[in-house]
Amino acid sequence: MSSAWQSNEVATSQITEVGEIQRWLELQADRFISAHVHLHFVEGIALWEQDGQFQPIALWPAQAEGVGLLDVASQALEAAQGAVVSIGEEGYGVGYPILDRSPEGDGKVVGAVAFHVTYRTSTHASNKRYLTAFLYHLEDSVSGLELDCLSNEALKAHASTRQQSEFFSLLAAVLEQPSYESAALQLTTKLSSLMRAERVSLGWRSGARTKITSISHSANFNNKMNRIRATETSMDEALDQRCPVVWPKERALEGGVAAVNRAHFALSELTDISNVLTVPAVDQTGVKAALTVEREDPFTLTEIEALSSVMALSIRALEEKRRNDRPLVLKMLVAIRGQLAALLGAGHLGYKLAAISLVAFLSYGYFATGTAYEAADATLLSESQHVISAPFQGYIDAAKARAGDHVSAGEALVIMDTRDLRLQQLQHQSQLAKLESEAQSLRAEGDRASLNILDAQRTQTEADLALVESRLQRSTLKAPFDGIIVEGDLTQQLGRAVSTGDELLRLAPEGRYRLELAVDESRVADIEEGQRGELLLAALTDRQFEFEVQRVTQETRQREGSNYFIAEATLLSNDPAFRSGMEGVARVPLGEQRRISIWTRELRQWLLMLKWRVWF
Repeated sequence: MSSAWQSNEVATSQITEVGEIQRWLELQADRFISAHVHLHFVEGIALWEQDGQFQPIALWPAQAEGVGLLDVASQALEAAQGAVVSIGEEGYGVGYPILDRSPEGDGKVVGAVAFHVTYRTSTHASNKRYLTAFLYHLEDSVSGLELDCLSNEALKAHASTRQQSEFFSLLAAVLEQPSYESAALQLTTKLSSLMRAERVSLGWRSGARTKITSISHSANFNNKMNRIRATETSMDEALDQRCPVVWPKERALEGGVAAVNRAHFALSELTDISNVLTVPAVDQTGVKAALTVEREDPFTLTEIEALSSVMALSIRALEEKRRNDRPLVLKMLVAIRGQLAALLGAGHLGYKLAAISLVAFLSYGYFATGTAYEAADATLLSESQHVISAPFQGYIDAAKARAGDHVSAGEALVIMDTRDLRLQQLQHQSQLAKLESEAQSLRAEGDRASLNILDAQRTQTEADLALVESRLQRSTLKAPFDGIIVEGDLTQQLGRAVSTGDELLRLAPEGRYRLELAVDESRVADIEEGQRGELLLAALTDRQFEFEVQRVTQETRQREGSNYFIAEATLLSNDPAFRSGMEGVARVPLGEQRRISIWTRELRQWLLMLKWRVWF
């Protein structure tokens, strides 16, 4: 890094400075005198752009006035090409502009050179080729000067690129370290090598004083040493002034460093090292750090600026590593202190308003009371349901009602197919007639034994006939009471075969309902018989319905990983819009409690269960 800084320092004192232009003008004048023997060179001048204006910066000879050449140089500047102007009766002014040939300059005029010449003899005055040859020679000389300027800009760009590369290399070396201690030691050690320093120290301010945390090439050091204390005092001096401090302060550094440097003088006297520099680093978050460099060579302004850039790039990374290396308890304490400082200190109006609002909210929750409710999912069900089942094995002939239909007592609901039963009825009746005819013949013959067998057959046939007739009577399924069909639709299943006892329809009495509440097992102890609450149905959100708990059953249901007990309740009012299967939310009041207790009820229960589970 020091090589880059030195190259940059040399570059700024190259051809574009006044002394170099003066030497270039004198050198070119000597060459012109030797090359153009027929011309007499009276004086020369060079103009250069400074602060937006072209100012004379070099004269030849040194005691020349050059006033007569200002107009010649101005014409060359305006025309951006060579100019030859008569001066007096026998003299000529020859001027040529200097252009910026760099890609950024784009051929901009940055200066001009002009010479006052006369012919040595009157015989040469009529030959203008001598003057033209000098103009061409001047053009070549100016081209060389432009090339030197271009080379100088390239050197500057190369030095700047190299300097940035070394900056990034140093920053990368700091960032890749796993801890603050190793990162700080890497920074100080590399800077010590690059700047050829005897010692580089890094310190952080905590409170009113700065404490050194790292010294180049030293993993351990004694904070009570006089040299360490003097270095910390020098860091305080720079941080208090928020500006780099150097000892001794050269005239070339004025304006770039702080004025007060007594602590740095004392450190130099103590360590017997000639030059001491401290660069502070203070960012918007309040991070305050300082870097002190001690060496024998004087510091340049470029080095101070470069070192300030290094500190600005690495300060945040070092601060993050320093905070991460602290113990967890210390991190918590520092965070709490920071929050309290923001809360009680100046500024942070929004933070203070948020804290006041939080305190007011918590105070309201603690002192105010409200009614606690147990909310449970509720389902509206019919008070009872009657199953209409198939009376015998057969086929469905007709369906007179389906789910949702209101029916009256005795109204036909389902008609079974009776064609097979009718055939069986005729068969049994024919069998009875045959048996009666045979019985009369046996009576005439007096065959008592055969007559007894025949009587038994007739009794069996009469029983079968009675069964068939009973089924015929039950082939039309009728509603046992007024109600509504809540389940079943046979209109799309006509002709389907059914077995005895198959469920066909469900009938519920109209206008009589009961309520089922799914109560979380953690709150089931709060639900008792006789408690009253309110029901809000999803289909009737514009009104609430009062109910009374009848009993808490032992039935449980699993849902979403939780266990719920079923409680039954009776609605205290009826509504024509009620439908079996409607769902909603029921609330049962549990009495007055603090609002914060109501809000945190589930959280407290979860914490108690967690404590019981993990507490040893």
